[in-house]
Amino acid sequence: MEVMKSDGDHIKIILKEMSVKDAESFYQLYFGDESADKDRTTDEEYMNPVQFTEHILSLCEELYSIQTVENENIVIGDCALHHWNQEEKKIEIGGALLPEYWGKGIMSAAFELLIAVAKEKYQVNVLVAKTEITNLKALKFAEKLGFQKISNEDDIIILEKRVL
Repeated sequence: MEVMKSDGDHIKIILKEMSVKDAESFYQLYFGDESADKDRTTDEEYMNPVQFTEHILSLCEELYSIQTVENENIVIGDCALHHWNQEEKKIEIGGALLPEYWGKGIMSAAFELLIAVAKEKYQVNVLVAKTEITNLKALKFAEKLGFQKISNEDDIIILEKRVL
């Protein structure tokens, strides 16, 4: 299992390669308390935690849980590289973080580690990020990291960053 730790000025984080044994905590990131009554609108929401984790793992080249060094037993987010286009040397990057950890530099530190993996392991030229038009925080975050808007697909904004 690959484990990466951040350094520098950011809050210290750990990225751990995701596996099915992380299914419960991974599922909680996206769906919270399973027992809560809520509308289930996507196929993923009908899956149990193991099925959901296996499904997401099947879509990603790299999938990591995010923990802080101070409390490495609690998964606070995830980050991933997916939709690798070897011919164009492009890969998508994405992630999620529990709201109570927003604005602390955690996702920046996670993406810094993940971008290094994309460059080293996949020799990417371009990173792609996608977010909903209404997700202004994610859009601002992507632009802060140097991503530029390329196009829209319905309610999704597509951004790219050259990493040669």
